[in-house]
Amino acid sequence: MDNGAEPELIAIAQGLFSKRMNANVQIKYFDSGPASLGAIASGALQIMSGIGSPPIVSAITRGVSLQVVWSQELYTSAEGLVVRSDAGIHSVKDLQGKTIALVLGSTSEFALDATLKKAGVNPSTVHKLNMSPPAMRTAWSNHSIDAAYVWDPVFDTISHENGKILSTDQNVQQEAPVYSLSLVNTNWAKSNPKLVKGFIQAQNDAVTYYKQHPDEALQLIAKQDGISVNLAKTEMVGYKIFNAQDQLGAEGLGQGNSVSSSLVAQSLFLSAAFMHSIGTLNSIPAHLEQDVNPTYVEDVLKGK
Repeated sequence: MDNGAEPELIAIAQGLFSKRMNANVQIKYFDSGPASLGAIASGALQIMSGIGSPPIVSAITRGVSLQVVWSQELYTSAEGLVVRSDAGIHSVKDLQGKTIALVLGSTSEFALDATLKKAGVNPSTVHKLNMSPPAMRTAWSNHSIDAAYVWDPVFDTISHENGKILSTDQNVQQEAPVYSLSLVNTNWAKSNPKLVKGFIQAQNDAVTYYKQHPDEALQLIAKQDGISVNLAKTEMVGYKIFNAQDQLGAEGLGQGNSVSSSLVAQSLFLSAAFMHSIGTLNSIPAHLEQDVNPTYVEDVLKGK
């Protein structure tokens, strides 16, 4: 489970996972996608949330049996490219030959590549500096970096410290859709469908609460995440949030024959193509849509 402002924190704060799954649910936090996916592969972890498409694709190509069962958020303005106002970088085109801090292998690298290409800049002409978000925050403060592609809260923080936003994820939503997704160990899920559906019900309850009681929800999210209410609000504004019905739409998981054309499935395909282009993937899997499974959501909506 990733840590960040999102409706899922409401489910944790209100004990909805244990309630809906009728089980003793343990919440574990991981520092990175690879670490959590290793736990999924070993069977030590059955459900993972808050993970992006590139790590998922990487795991699939290594033979990890997993399925995406819930789309938590589509990033819009909660992640993006920010440059120092006095660095002489006025547009994305000015980044040619420059250094950009980011987390290599993350959604940021995926989105940055699309941003550069869309502006006519060859990504190979830009130097990528691998750096964690907290390290970026420090490096920005001591003027060690002039540009970064990162997500909130660091994105918001440095943009307000002599920073200028050149682009956000919503500017490349079709070329590089960035999601926060929930997945399950495929074999475990087949044997425990009620638990998967309970997980989905808890996520949906949290989204419903957020949409019906936004002020109270932000208080819960902020307290659970250890941040201010204002920061929680800023982060939440940068996402498109999906409820259960939304999951079956074009920007969610899709359903039936539309799964392969859904934006979630496309995010996997486009991530794979990007990873192949930079040499971190030997080949592009042919049927990544098979790892997007909306049937658990469908059952929840049908009351099964």
